[in-house]
Amino acid sequence: MVEINGKKIIEKGYGFSNIAQSSKNTSSTLFDIGSLTKQFTAAAILKLEMQGKLSTDDYLTTYFDKVPSDKAMITIHDLLRHQSGLQSVVGGDYDPISQSKFIDTVMNSKLRFKPGTQFYYSNIGYSLLAMIIEKVSGQSYETYLYENLWKPAGMEMTGYSRPVFDKTKFAVGYGRDNQVWGKPTDKPWDKTAPYWHLIGNGGLLSTIEDLYKWHKALLEDT
Repeated sequence: MVEINGKKIIEKGYGFSNIAQSSKNTSSTLFDIGSLTKQFTAAAILKLEMQGKLSTDDYLTTYFDKVPSDKAMITIHDLLRHQSGLQSVVGGDYDPISQSKFIDTVMNSKLRFKPGTQFYYSNIGYSLLAMIIEKVSGQSYETYLYENLWKPAGMEMTGYSRPVFDKTKFAVGYGRDNQVWGKPTDKPWDKTAPYWHLIGNGGLLSTIEDLYKWHKALLEDT
């Protein structure tokens, strides 16, 4: 997708969505957008702040029980800007884990530094943000994002499982030397979404068309 001076001039796909089948990418091919997921988590937190339902100055102790003393001063702002001191991960993206087990594992993990003093990219920080979104909104992470971000932006092909995805349009992922990673929908999920190692920090599914709509919504403050 290419836009110049506010006008869309190219909308097409390049390369293959499935090398074995010689299927080519299009602008409506569905991809796992990886850590681009984080911008939607951050936007949802700021939307909740705009709605007066939380403050980015709130501490973890506002939303989680039994927060150890070394993590008690971590704020939502620290999580957003990767200055919480939390580790990057506490497990593999698709490792099965319950919410309570995930929280316990995070709370018992060792901090890399005192919160707010340094930068370290933390996926688990964004999973905690997704949990805060659910606690404050009373909705699932995906439902809140759809109703407050994606639907207003006209994004009907973004989510974990809420859209009626055309499974034939999923791109196959590849690693080095074209090693097949597979489709995101072939990975282990917890019913309608990934496990908590991934929710909020990665794994959302979307298209170039939908991401362009997000780009326009941000520019136009809609």
